[in-house]
Amino acid sequence: MVPVEGAWVERNQRDQYGDRIILGFAVAVLLAVAGAAAYVSYHHFYGLAIALGERHDMAILYPAMSDGVIVMASLVMVYCSRRRLRVPVLAWVALALGGAVTLAANVAHGWFGGLGSRLISALAPVAFAGAYELLMWIVRNTRQPSTETLAKDHVCQPVETLVEVERVVPLLPTDRYEAARLTYIESLSEGSQRVGRRPLMSRWGLEQREAEEIIAEVEKERAHAIKAKSVEVAHSESVVPPLGGPRSTGTSEA
Repeated sequence: MVPVEGAWVERNQRDQYGDRIILGFAVAVLLAVAGAAAYVSYHHFYGLAIALGERHDMAILYPAMSDGVIVMASLVMVYCSRRRLRVPVLAWVALALGGAVTLAANVAHGWFGGLGSRLISALAPVAFAGAYELLMWIVRNTRQPSTETLAKDHVCQPVETLVEVERVVPLLPTDRYEAARLTYIESLSEGSQRVGRRPLMSRWGLEQREAEEIIAEVEKERAHAIKAKSVEVAHSESVVPPLGGPRSTGTSEA
């Protein structure tokens, strides 16, 4: 059992290490795509603002506002994914509006250059959105191992358990005198009817003296057992101290 469990732990650690490598490469690719997309989108947005007659200092702020909304909404989604919280509707609305504004600005920048220029201008925001959604899928699915994966990987081995079973072995009488004795003892149990001298004599073929001796012997043993039990109970009660503590028997002087 130990080698199988050790192999399972080692394989699980190896899988987690591989997941970290894949996630690390995914983050690196996302940063590269986001950096390139932000650089291209910023210049497209800035050029469109200048072409529309905005001042230089104002044209610099427009790309920052639209991209800032996208970044803020993305951070909220990542936080909710890590905390297993429901993503608020405002985050989705902000992400959709920010992406729509950035996409529209990039397409408008290359609008007069024809269809090819429009497609190239729209590549930056689309690439960023696609890379981000793929990263979120990886984060959501590698946050913790699924129940099916654990059930497939973990091999349950049978474990031998020793269970003590108490068996009641009936006493078999050796002769008719012992059989009569056991019959009389069983009749003294709770819920049974006590057997008298005559039924013992007729059932087991005993004489009157023999039946009386058996009854007297059993009654003597029973009385002795009851007396011993009462002495034991009285002794246990005398050992237990009273709840109020020891009482003082002395008299107080005025």
